[in-house]
Amino acid sequence: MNIAIVGCGYVADMYMQTLPLHPTLRLVGVFDRDPERLAAFAAFHEVRPFETLQLLLDDSAVELVVNLTNPASHYVVSRQALEARRHVYSEKPLATTLADAAALVKLAEESGCALAAAPCNHLSEAVANLRRTLQSGRIGRPLLAYAEMDDGMIPGLDYPVWRSISGAAWPARDEFEVGCTMEHAGYQIAPLVELFGPVRRVTAMSACLMPEKGSDVGVTILSPDFSVGILEFDNDVRARLTCSILAPGDRSLRLVGTSGVATLSDVWEYDSPVRHSGTGMGVRPRVLRKIEKRLSRLFPGLMLGSRVKDPSNRQVTRTQGGHRMDFARGIAQLAAQVEQGLPTRVSAALALHITEVTLALQDAGRHSSRTMSNTF
Repeated sequence: MNIAIVGCGYVADMYMQTLPLHPTLRLVGVFDRDPERLAAFAAFHEVRPFETLQLLLDDSAVELVVNLTNPASHYVVSRQALEARRHVYSEKPLATTLADAAALVKLAEESGCALAAAPCNHLSEAVANLRRTLQSGRIGRPLLAYAEMDDGMIPGLDYPVWRSISGAAWPARDEFEVGCTMEHAGYQIAPLVELFGPVRRVTAMSACLMPEKGSDVGVTILSPDFSVGILEFDNDVRARLTCSILAPGDRSLRLVGTSGVATLSDVWEYDSPVRHSGTGMGVRPRVLRKIEKRLSRLFPGLMLGSRVKDPSNRQVTRTQGGHRMDFARGIAQLAAQVEQGLPTRVSAALALHITEVTLALQDAGRHSSRTMSNTF
């Protein structure tokens, strides 16, 4: 399928690094509203630049638009693409309000176009391995999930100098103003709904604990830099999801069952092995996990202790940012669903559901309890 990228910022380079893994995706060209950024990106990757978004949409060769703009522009750009009868794959979130996200889903249905949104890490080998562990009954009946999305003490890091491989600056102002929950909660929500189905209810709280952050980059909107929520699923499964850009980095997902515990050390690492423990409380597993996390920085893929083997031998590319994530896999999956009629793994309904759950966490304030109105 022929695709075109709209938005040539920091994350676009990560998509470009994983596009070669999917030869069925043919990049027609790119567009960015910043002419200098567009020129730098197009020159670095040797791709065709479109001078305007309309010219990109008017090109009959473009079948699918990959919307990698900043979150505030997701709705407008995706709407234009759908109105032009183009399939759309958007970076997360689908939109910044539930009403706008629902409007995009309705427009996609009316236009007969496919619509989906990142993240696509529920398609990873790691999550597939975790699902097999559940299905095998190795940990018994699932009871709890502990999902961490702590990205480290970002305000204290040297983020003003962060650059992508083509020279794009890390979008610090967007990241802080949009908030860590809107930016990153989906990386845990997507695997959770892949494993347990739709979220039925969210009870949460959120807060901006460090309002002074980002003053050096002109931040004026104080979005939550911390949130925690309880997600309720069918069959009495409960998940606790924590997001922050203040606590030490931790992106683990731990499933607790009636007869064991399965742990995925990092949901951003597509080839992260699954660890199994009878109780998850022993000294040896805890010590091994700490040693492993330190050594994995020097020896990627190292895993100590009892692990569940992954039957796939798929190659996973490490992007410039240092994560073994296939950003383009969701695009390829959407294209295959359209062209080959493959089973739906990414969809507008799923993107809308993840958006609703994310907003329930983001907008919780001191306390909120909300029943989900959208499913998939």
